[in-house]
This record gives sequence, C-alpha cells and structure tokens, in this order.
Amino acid sequence: MNTSQQKPVLNTTRTYPGQPRELTPPTVIGAIYDEDHEGLLPVNALTQPLKVEFTVWDTARTGDTYQLLWNSVLVSTVKTIAAEQEGDPIFLELPVQFLQMEGAHGLAYRTVNVRNGTHEDSPAVRVEIDLTPPGRPQLGPMKFPQEIEGGLTSAELTSLGDVLVAEIGSYTGMYQHDVIRTYWGAVEGPGAVVNNTDMGLNRVQITYTRAFLESLGDFNGDVTYTVTDRAGNLSAPSLNTHVQLALNDAPNDFPAPIIDPAVGALIDYAEARSGITVDIPRYPGVEALDQIILTWEGIASAPQLVPEGSETQPAVLSFTVPYLTIAAKAEGVAHVTYSVHKAGQLFGTSLESSIDVFVTLPGPSELDAPVIQGSSASNPNTDDNFIDEDDYELNSRAIIKWKTGFALSDELNLYWGGETILAWYQIKASDISAQRDLILPIANETMKAQGTGAQIPVFYTLTRLGNPNPKESLVQEVVVRSKDEMPGGVDGPNGPTFNTTPEGYVGPIENPNGAVVTIAPYLNIREGQTIEFTFKAFDETNNPLPAADFSGERTLDRNDVINGYAFTVPLDNLKRICFGFGEAYFKVVPAAGSNQSAATSRTTRVPIDMTIAGKRCNWLAAASE
Repeated sequence: MNTSQQKPVLNTTRTYPGQPRELTPPTVIGAIYDEDHEGLLPVNALTQPLKVEFTVWDTARTGDTYQLLWNSVLVSTVKTIAAEQEGDPIFLELPVQFLQMEGAHGLAYRTVNVRNGTHEDSPAVRVEIDLTPPGRPQLGPMKFPQEIEGGLTSAELTSLGDVLVAEIGSYTGMYQHDVIRTYWGAVEGPGAVVNNTDMGLNRVQITYTRAFLESLGDFNGDVTYTVTDRAGNLSAPSLNTHVQLALNDAPNDFPAPIIDPAVGALIDYAEARSGITVDIPRYPGVEALDQIILTWEGIASAPQLVPEGSETQPAVLSFTVPYLTIAAKAEGVAHVTYSVHKAGQLFGTSLESSIDVFVTLPGPSELDAPVIQGSSASNPNTDDNFIDEDDYELNSRAIIKWKTGFALSDELNLYWGGETILAWYQIKASDISAQRDLILPIANETMKAQGTGAQIPVFYTLTRLGNPNPKESLVQEVVVRSKDEMPGGVDGPNGPTFNTTPEGYVGPIENPNGAVVTIAPYLNIREGQTIEFTFKAFDETNNPLPAADFSGERTLDRNDVINGYAFTVPLDNLKRICFGFGEAYFKVVPAAGSNQSAATSRTTRVPIDMTIAGKRCNWLAAASE
C-alpha cells in the first residue's frame, strides 16, 4: 500500500506575455443552427462517433494534450500535440454512447500543459439531441373541403379554383422546418415545410392542383401524411382521410331519387325516428352490383350494391335514411341526390329531390360548459379545468350545472377532445327533485386516449327520446399535463453533485471556499425556469443542524441550460457541521405561462469531514478569527 502523503493538485490561472488568445469554442461537424435549434444533431449522425473540430491554441507545445468535455465531464480519447502548429485544425470524437442522451448538452474541450499540470477549458457549445418523432401519440387526419363528400367532381374542383386545399392541424412537437409529405394511396403528393406563419396559425395547408389530381385517375382511397422533424425523426403515418375523385365527365341528370310519398310534404319527429325510405329509380346503364351512394343534405350514406334481378324494376334499390342524418339540419329544406359508381369510378349523378324538415332542439335554451376537476389526493390541485400530473393517472370528474329544462331520462354524452362517451349519464327522478349540479366521473382511459394539451375542448350533448338532434353545451378548454412533460421527465431531475474526495467526502482541500454543488442540465430544462436549492446539515449522529442549513435561488439563463449551474454552500456552514452529513436537493419552478409543472429533484446525501488530523475543527475556528 502506498503510504506517501497525497498533495492536492493546484490549478492556477495561466499568464503569458503579450495577450494570448482565449480558446475558441469547438465546432460540431454536421450540427444544425437555426432560429429554432442551436446545435441540433441529425438522427443519422447519432450512430457513429461525433466529429468535433477546433484549432491548435497559441501556447500549445509538443506533448500537450487535449480531450472533450461533455456536460463538464471529461470523455473521449486523450490526444497529444505532435507536429501540429498554432491555428492548425485538430479533431476529437465523442463516443456513440453519449449520443443517445436526449436533451440539451454542453460540449467543450480541455487543453493540458503537461509541463506544469495546468489546464484550461474552452467555452462550451450547445448540442441538442432529439430522438422523439413528431406527432405523438397520433397525427390527426387531413381536413378537406366538404366538396369531397360523395366524390369530388370536375365542376366542384372548378368552383374551388381548380385547386384542392387540405389542412393539417397542429400536432405534438410542431416546429419550423418540419417536412410534411402526403400520400394518396402509395403515390406521394405535394408536401410542405412548416414555416413561421404555419406556427402562428397552428395549421399547415397543402395545395393540390388539378394537374396532380387528374394524374391520379379515378382515385378512390386513403390520403395520409407523415412528418419528418429537423433532426430527421420520422413520424408514424397519420390517420387516414378517404377521398374519391370523380373528375372525368359523367352524366349528372339521372332520374331524381323518390322520397317516400307517405310522409307528405313535411318530415316530423315520429317519421324521422323510424327513418325515411328513399327509392332509386331505374337509370340509364343500370347493372347488378353497381354501387350507389345517397346524399341527404350533404351527408353521404355508405355505398349499397344494386341487387341482381332488380335492374328491370322501377326502383332498383331502396335506402332507409336514419333519423340522425335527417336531424343534422334542424329546420328547412333537405336536398337529396345519389351517385352511381362502377368498379370504383363515378358513372353518373342524379337530379335533385327536396323535402321540408322541421326538428327542434331538446332541453334548455343553453347548456353551460362543464367544469372539470382532478381527483388526486396525494398532490391535489384545486384549480378547475386543470388536470395536473397526478390527476392524469386517475379518473377525473365533471360538474354539470343544473338547468330547469332537464327532463327525466335525458341522456348526456361527453366529448373530450376527439374522444366520445355516449350515454355518459341519464337524468334521474332524484336529480329533478334535488335540482342540484351533477358530479359525473370521467374515465382515465378517455383522458389518456386524447393525451395532454393546453386547450383540450370538452363539452357534452343532451339527447331526448323521440328527438334525434343533440343539444351541445358550451365548450370548456381544459389544461392537461403528464409527468413526461415535467422537468426531469417522469422520474424528476437527478440530485445535485458535490465536489468530493475520491472516498466520497466533502473536505477542506476540494472545497476551501465552501462546498460547490452542481446542478447538471436535466430533461425538459428551459430558459426562465427557477431553481430553488436546499442544503440540509446533520451531525455525525444524524441530528439536524439548522444553523448550518443553506438555500439559494437561480433563474436559468441560456448558458445555464447548456452547462448547468453550481451553488456554493458557504464555508461557515461547513465549519458548523465539521464532521457529519449534508443533503441537497432542488425544486424547478417553470417560468410564468409555461405548460410545465414544478418538479423536485432526488436528494443527494454526502458525508462531510472538515477536520485535519489531530485538530478536529479547531483550525476552522482559528481561521475565522
């Protein structure tokens, strides 16, 4: 065993004659720098060591060494200056294992003067690693004009200015420079690159020209899109939108559909409840297995096939229009047509029939928006319409304001973003007699199926037996958060780190001016977050020493986001402990207006020994006098 006394290494600030230049920051080969990303690494650069370039510094001598610093920790192979001269380019490589650490990191290099043991670190540059594809959990479908319902005809396309404009709504992780590619079946169509205007509108528009649409022929299939972000992460395909093109000229004067004469000139509630029969008269060129789509006031039916043997009958096919379709237009004239398709291609459309419809809305004149509340008990948040990280793991509840117009057996149906709970609740006799607000549960599965967001629309509808038309409440916008978005992610930030001896103690040599406690960059770190640092002191038998406790606060700036921040527990506090323990943790408070919640780090506990052999802590008292 080596019993020789170990002396601490003294790092001094270098001084040179003249004005030596500061070390230049390293250059990360292939990193992206733009208004949204500083030092973003493309995903295709993450599978091999990252090449980092800088130049030989002005005081370098043969034998001096250099090495990379990753988040202030020495990594990579140590290289030595040989025949290189000042200003020559030199390179280091960051090992691949560090490139799987998602988030923002600080990258610098250290130069060492091997003759006197001094070293100097370059300024750090920011390196961002993004491994998360955009659009999670699911990209929504593209939105097309209503003209595509039942098949887009040449005349309809002309009325649209010979262009078909589709809209893609905002998605998770939407940023400038995202590349959107659209697909009509297996054929790639025009795409778009997200720009600043798109970000402001929270939507992207894709324009399809007549030339492109005509090149697809009689298309009848699904249209989807994908998103590739600036780092090269590719999303899963979006939900599909079914589109049929009928741009070839086809007859538009087939005989008009025949609405059941028994209903007379007006469809009332009882007739709508049982459905309305519409017959398709024999049309030119009718064949068995023709596909016919009936359109009632813009609502297209599912295709039905002409039965074999009915081609010679006065009515080749009959539709029953459901009451929900009829009630979609509460009052006024309903216009009815049909289209005929052969082998997936439009063969012709009919003249129009019309009939008066009168449907009234059930329930009160206006339904208030529901008030949404979480149900967690361990970390309750009393704000209405705010589902925090703990609430997100449990069921929530809605408060429905009681209305005089509610009736027995009225059914309430919940709409949570894109999720629906039909027959959510039925009004009871006890509700009517009590006439107090309803408190109704919302299943956790419904919230999680929709996901998180700052403005998730929530409302409910009221339906009444005998009345197919639902009454909608006002919309409530609900904030929903999950632990994935918290500082530090699901598990929270790691605890801070102390500057210790190799044996893990906080001692006087390593901490002559107080204990340096470092908070490294963590997942979801943001400029403007406030760090509330806490240090707790204990004696050697683990009794608290409140007089030696310490706390501090720091609002993170751009440099902190890259390099982290270090607090210093004053030397006087360490003197009061002398021989014992210290515990440190910190709380992250998001900036005002952020969609994040506060998070507390794990606690780091270290032994503290500020004694010198034979003197215990007397030297500390003397030093302070």
